[in-house]
Amino acid sequence: MAKRLTKISNKSYNIYRNRLLNNRPFIFTMGIVIIIFAAVIILYSQVAGLDREILKQKAEIEELNKTKTTLVGDIKAVKSSAQIAEEAMYKLGMVYPSEDQIVYIDSGEEKKVGDINYNVFLSPIVSVLRSFTRD
Repeated sequence: MAKRLTKISNKSYNIYRNRLLNNRPFIFTMGIVIIIFAAVIILYSQVAGLDREILKQKAEIEELNKTKTTLVGDIKAVKSSAQIAEEAMYKLGMVYPSEDQIVYIDSGEEKKVGDINYNVFLSPIVSVLRSFTRD
């Protein structure tokens, strides 16, 4: 009985194997389809990544354009010293001073006064003491 089961199982295995071998074109076609499908998925993911990068670059370009516009506006608002002098002369009526109008100021350091009245910390105390001594 055991031989008979092995013959039947061997027979069914052989039939299955023959069917499988006869369907080689189908298996080959399915393998190619699976490989192409996997390649398409990989390429699609790469395209999606590139699309995200493009969107990031566009956002960065827009931000840089806003910054450029702000800086150009700032540059237009700032005028050169020559333009300021010209506007001061013609619009405001200002003129350069003559030699007799020029006054020189001595920028030498002054001696520090050691008076107690100029001391920030002692000044309130001194004023209170003076209020008592005036009477």
